[in-house]
Amino acid sequence: MRTDHFPISVFPFSLTLGEGPVWDNESGRLFFLDITKKQLHRFNPNGCSDNTADEVFALETLTGCAAPCRSGNWLIAAQNGIQEVQLLSGSGHCQVKILRTLTHPEVADADNRYNDGKCSPEGRFWFGSLNMNHEKHRAALYCWDGTQCRTVLSGATNSNGLGWSPGGHTFYWIDTPTRQVEAFDYNTQDGTLSNRRTVIRFADDLSWGRPDGMTVDAAGNLWIAHWNGSCVTHWNPHCNIEQGGECLQTVPLPVLNVTSMTFGGSSLDTLYITSARSDNESASGNLFSFKPLVGGIPAGRFAY
Repeated sequence: MRTDHFPISVFPFSLTLGEGPVWDNESGRLFFLDITKKQLHRFNPNGCSDNTADEVFALETLTGCAAPCRSGNWLIAAQNGIQEVQLLSGSGHCQVKILRTLTHPEVADADNRYNDGKCSPEGRFWFGSLNMNHEKHRAALYCWDGTQCRTVLSGATNSNGLGWSPGGHTFYWIDTPTRQVEAFDYNTQDGTLSNRRTVIRFADDLSWGRPDGMTVDAAGNLWIAHWNGSCVTHWNPHCNIEQGGECLQTVPLPVLNVTSMTFGGSSLDTLYITSARSDNESASGNLFSFKPLVGGIPAGRFAY
């Protein structure tokens, strides 16, 4: 393992809990959430001449993730259900128009909220949950295919980072308190998982904090954000599994709570990283970016 100090770009935001970044190739914009402030940001990292570099959409409830649809609409995992929405903007006014609520598997558990989620390469929406009182084993990972919402993995505590390998045949998932990354064989035809195994195990001493959001690069390696760890790490999920996995590099960041990341830019060659506010840290709550030596893969879009 090596520690790399890439030139870090800082975009000043006052995010309380920045999360869920996703790059939309069609618009050339970076979308990300401030969960606590109930906001969805649509951001142009290159800036705009008409002062619309950052458009902020107010959300009705705590929202854990957002994902683009092939129709041009968006899915959001709101506290009151998975909703299809339309983002409307013009003349400096941004509005989220709720078109319909699609599913709400945890409607009976008011102490839970939905958390990280993404669309698979073929277009299903995968999303997890967490318990806001930090109670164990009350969360789950779900899959919505446009007709049915399946509970894929139950008994989770904080369903967090997830992603697919290039080609889509391996699925990776983090349940944060386990300090592990698990892999599954993924069937793109029916969206089922099999052959569950652990590919990364983080030390119990919390020297890296806790694994949070995750993305997969074009080489099939994993990038992981570390809450309370001040870094992102880069892993080969295929080597040294018996020893806890092979860490290729660590990239330090000037904030304690690093939450998630995604590849973006016209060539998907920039890693955009969200963070959360922490007391006495002037840089926390900002958006960061750097250019690693590898690019990413396009975000999945909901197709059903």
